[in-house]
Amino acid sequence: MKKTTKATIAAAAAGILLVTGAGTVALWQQTRTVDAGTVDTGHLNLTVSDDGVWTDISDGGAGVPFDPAAEQIVPGDVVAYTQTVQIDAEGKNIQGALTVGSLNALPPLLQDEIELGLDIDADAAGLTKADNVISFADEGTYQVPVTITVTFPEGTTNSTPVDTMDQAINLNALTLTLDQVR
Repeated sequence: MKKTTKATIAAAAAGILLVTGAGTVALWQQTRTVDAGTVDTGHLNLTVSDDGVWTDISDGGAGVPFDPAAEQIVPGDVVAYTQTVQIDAEGKNIQGALTVGSLNALPPLLQDEIELGLDIDADAAGLTKADNVISFADEGTYQVPVTITVTFPEGTTNSTPVDTMDQAINLNALTLTLDQVR
């Protein structure tokens, strides 16, 4: 083999090694830490107690006491569970959205028949509310009155399926969820 061919092969091999990283080129570099302190994360906690009160508000107004263990609802009824929940909010600009859920509360035959609602007391100190999004004036703990409504809408004659009779709604399985939205 000729000397020029050997030199060309050696130069090509050296070029491949440099391109693939097997070769190094030294340039100066320094790394320094920044003494900027620490940042802590906040939190958004929801505490729900069992001190709520059920009322029948089917006829509007303040309603009358309702005992879900002894009374049944029929199409046209609206019952409400009112209680105060505690929200502990820590973090700059924190906001939360409170929602009610019925994952295990409603049997399949009532999923399309029963409506759940949630009302958050807009007059609670230190809070502002738009829909169910709550903004906090300052970080801290808030006592927030809420009302969960369970509505069995009244339809027309024969519009409510017969198989919706004698169904158990597990009111103990209703949930409140507080999601941080900012």
